[in-house]
Amino acid sequence: IKTQSNNAISKIDPKIIKLFADSISDLEDENGWAFLGDLGNLMLKKKPDFDSRNYGFPKMLALLKSMDKFVIDERESGKNNIKHIYVRRK
Repeated sequence: IKTQSNNAISKIDPKIIKLFADSISDLEDENGWAFLGDLGNLMLKKKPDFDSRNYGFPKMLALLKSMDKFVIDERESGKNNIKHIYVRRK
């Protein structure tokens, strides 16, 4: 039985997964974390036609979570339930 996430990842080009991993490497701090906002900006610089909706995801975060290759950390910013989201490679 295939799960929905297996179907989702099978549609994602391995080149995109590598682009995410390489971009995280470019941005990561000393602990390996990259800020999601910076990651999105860098992805668009490297691949201007990138859009998570092309892969069936409304947001880049949902796409990242579906890949099961990255760790997501949602950190409180201390302001009105605003969270800063960081990603790193598993």
